[in-house]
Formats: sequence, structure tokens, C-alpha cells
Amino acid sequence: EGGRDVEESLEIARRLERAGVDALHVDAGCYDDWYWPHPPNYQPPGCMVDMAEAVKRVVRIPVITVGRLGYPELAESVLREGKADFVALGRPLLADPEWPLKAREGRLEDIRPCIGCHEGCLGSVVRGSYLSCAVNPACGNERELEIKPAERSRSVLVAGGGIAGMEAARVAALRGHEVMLYEKGDRLGGHLIPGSVPEFKRDVALLRDYYIAQLAKLGVRVELGKEVTPGLVQEMKPEVVIIATGSTPIIPDIPGIEKDIVVTAIDMLLGYKEAGERVIVAGGGLVGCETALYLAQQGKRVVVVEMMDRILSGVFEANKQHLLKLLAENYVSVLTNASLGRVTDEGAIVVNKRRRYQAELKADTVVLALGLKPETQLVEALKGKVPELYVVGDCDEPRKIMDAVWSAFYTTRLI
Repeated sequence: EGGRDVEESLEIARRLERAGVDALHVDAGCYDDWYWPHPPNYQPPGCMVDMAEAVKRVVRIPVITVGRLGYPELAESVLREGKADFVALGRPLLADPEWPLKAREGRLEDIRPCIGCHEGCLGSVVRGSYLSCAVNPACGNERELEIKPAERSRSVLVAGGGIAGMEAARVAALRGHEVMLYEKGDRLGGHLIPGSVPEFKRDVALLRDYYIAQLAKLGVRVELGKEVTPGLVQEMKPEVVIIATGSTPIIPDIPGIEKDIVVTAIDMLLGYKEAGERVIVAGGGLVGCETALYLAQQGKRVVVVEMMDRILSGVFEANKQHLLKLLAENYVSVLTNASLGRVTDEGAIVVNKRRRYQAELKADTVVLALGLKPETQLVEALKGKVPELYVVGDCDEPRKIMDAVWSAFYTTRLI
């Protein structure tokens, strides 16, 4: 917006060809709108293909396209339809450097997908570390972090089938251990399941599918609908127990929180309760804002209430810029420096902590996105009662996908 338009860009392309340039790599944006040169998960797949296609119509030299093309079928269709001559991949090759080989061999289920989060790549660099990847902890440090066979195969029980549990099971199986993963729910994925419901979170669903396929190929014994208890552990007598029981939503202790109009973001995304036409989302972090966008895109009138002075704290700039833009375009209101004081039958009373005033917001639904607390009961019950006990993921500390994956990887690769 406010930058160079298509016609001017096409004229530049013509002049570059006349000047002797051999190929044109076409993308968009600058560091004032990072969501173009570094498209986050909110950008649709192939978000800049139309630009390359427009350039290809006015030049004869090869044209390269880029931008969320880590989907083999899409990348292939771009070439077959003549929209570009080459497809460029960046972050998908950090997530899986064997992407081209697996695509060529038709092993699409083996491709570990980039989830567009920027946390492990550019976010890591911004934080002063080396370039890596949220879903591929070995990226940038491949030799040192190579997964090698263990000296002796052992029986490993993983409690919990969320992202951390699945990564722990995957790495343990690659090490040559006999792995059993028990999940008390009826599906693998944990928070990836509700987290992949919005269309703009499609890559999270692909990540879940990747793990399910890998566990099956590696021979991990998966038991669904079965919760790990101290009695079960005593009966099975595994040599190693990895606890990945995850986390549950934080519910504030305020009047009216038990009312029917209140639902957690997780339960709402899972379809346990539908949101009404007017919605208050309590919590302006990533979960709250993505939930607000998801609801607003369905035509709901949404207000985000955040106790801090800004929303989306700690989110990488490209993702933050684009999500803020989408929230504004979908008319999501944001109320900062405020928190829920009381839930009523007609909505909620919010309290401004700085100015000490209260305001009533009318709503049909109040969605809670106030963070997560670790599930530690099994950890406490098994301390000192098994030969080796490890805790990974949210049940250690609720954080982002990257933290859960890295926690499981770094712990399990040494077992």
C-alpha cells in the first residue's frame, strides 16, 4: 500500500530485460510491511504468484516466483500452468531441507511443513541467535544435533499425544527405542487440533498430519483414549517415561465466570459451543487475536479486551503487522489496559486498571484466551517412582509450538 504499483513494476521489468538481466525474481514489499517480503501464515499459499505471472507476460527471460510455495502440488501447478519458470523456496527448506527430494519421489507425507511463524528463523536472528526453525531444531546445527542410534534400545512410554509428545516419540523411535505413546483423547495433536481450525492456520494441520504419518512409519505404538496413570506405569514398567500431558486454559476467578455465555477459545474452536453475533475475547495474545480474527471473518462483531497496553506482545513483526491489519480490516475493536471484572447475562463489566473506571460491554459470548497452565499431576505422582522421568512441552511450561518441539527434541535425543 502506497508503494510502487503494478504498471510501474512491469515497466521496470522490461527495462531490466533490455539492460541484459538474465532472470527476474519477483516478490513484493519492504521492511515497512514485512508481511510481503516475509509472508506469515496469514498470507494465502502462493501469495505472489500473480505478480510473477504478470511480469512473465511482458518479458522473455526466465521469471522466478516465491512466497508461501512450500506445497508441492501448488508449486508444480504454477510451473505447469506457465505462471513462472522457477519456484523459489526459503523457509520450507529450513523446515525440511529434503523438500525437493521428497516432492520428486512423491513422499509428500514425509515433508515437514513450515508453519509460517518466523519464530525459529528470522525471529531467532532478531533475538541474536543463529538461523534455525521452529519445527526443525537441528536446522543450522545439523552436525552437532544429528539424531544417532542409542547405545542400547530401551522401552519408552510417552504420556500425551500433543506436539511435544509426538516429537518426543519420533526422536526416541529414530534413536532405536521401543516407543509407546498414550493419549487420553481420541485424536493425536493436542492444542494443534483447535489451533488448526481457522483457514489461516492450515499449516498447523499439515504439521499434525506429518507427525501422525511419521509415528506410523517409525512403528510407534499409539494408544488413543487411554490415559497414563501411576498404576499403568507400575504395570507396564517402562525404563523411561516422558511426560507431555500439556496444559489447560486459565479460568479467572471472577463473578459470573460460570455463566453459559462463557467459553474458552479452545472449546469454541473445537465446536463445543458456538459464538453469538457479539463476542468479547478476553486476552490479546496470539491465541486471542487469532480467535478474534476467525470469528470476525464469520461476520461476528468482536471486541478484544487486553490488560496490557498493547496486543500481540512477543509476536514476530511480520506476523504481528499482518494480523493487526487483518483485525482492522475485519472491524475488530481492541480495548487495552482493561480486564474482565464480572460476567453478566448481557456481556461483561470490564475494568480499566489505570483510570479505575468500569464499562459494560454487551455480548452474546465471552471467549477466554487468557493463557494456559501446565498439567503437572502425573509429574508429581511419578517423581522418584520410575528409573528415568522427563518432562517436555506445556506441562513443563506453556509456550509456543517452537518451545514444545525444541523441548522434546533436545530432551529425547540424549535418551
